[in-house]
Amino acid sequence: MNRRAIIIVCSLVLIVGAVVAVVVSTRRFDGAGTASGGADTPLVSTPTIAGNAPTSDEAAKNFGWQRTDGDEFDSNGINPDNWSVYDGRDNAANMTWSAKQCTVRNGVLTIAGAHDSVGTTCGMAWRENQTYGRWEVRARFPAPAAIAYDPVFLLWPEDDEHWTSIGEIDFAEEYDPNRQYIESWMHGPGNVQAGYWRKYVDLTKWHNFAVDWQPDHITCYIDGVAWLALTDTKNVPHQPMHLVLQQNFVPRTAADVPPIRSTVDVDWVHIYR
Repeated sequence: MNRRAIIIVCSLVLIVGAVVAVVVSTRRFDGAGTASGGADTPLVSTPTIAGNAPTSDEAAKNFGWQRTDGDEFDSNGINPDNWSVYDGRDNAANMTWSAKQCTVRNGVLTIAGAHDSVGTTCGMAWRENQTYGRWEVRARFPAPAAIAYDPVFLLWPEDDEHWTSIGEIDFAEEYDPNRQYIESWMHGPGNVQAGYWRKYVDLTKWHNFAVDWQPDHITCYIDGVAWLALTDTKNVPHQPMHLVLQQNFVPRTAADVPPIRSTVDVDWVHIYR
């Protein structure tokens, strides 16, 4: 659930939202690492989506989404025109963002959490905001991983300061060190614990994670198939947002520190209208 940095060298305006979001995330878990707060048990969702049976493992192809932007990570590094990469110490959350933990090689972005006691990890935000749209990320989560490192792909509001009243959409979030399930947390306007869903899937293999955010619903997909649909409009955000890819450091016990090195690989990011 935590999603922003306290210190982002190139964009000071992101600081306020980062402090609150990271602190809220640390309260989601008790000492044993189980979910707590607004929803103690994963919600079950069986969405019904109109249309033909999926023919592709990409939601965009199955539903005819029109691509507007994205990143194939086929250059020698992270494109600064596309991404703002976090870099700096976050004392409130006891973690450290480092641009060195975000690397691109052979067409793959790797988001790495280091084997150190300060939780040095990677976070990056897409520079453009939009209201409603569709995003798809192809990624894998190697195992074993540290329980203290929590990768998340999410949509975060442009207005950091008022994020609790705007909401956020965590469409792919992971807490299992064996990387065998994915969760999605919905934080509706004025309700930071609107609920969450869990799906068991082997995340050590490549999968496509997509979200369709519209005025009256939010639908999440894995490999082109919808696995949850939020239709309660009071929990649907309506302000501009942008994509964030990051791996948070949230140790549950003293034994979690220092964590083993933990990574997430991202093949591509596609953005659609």
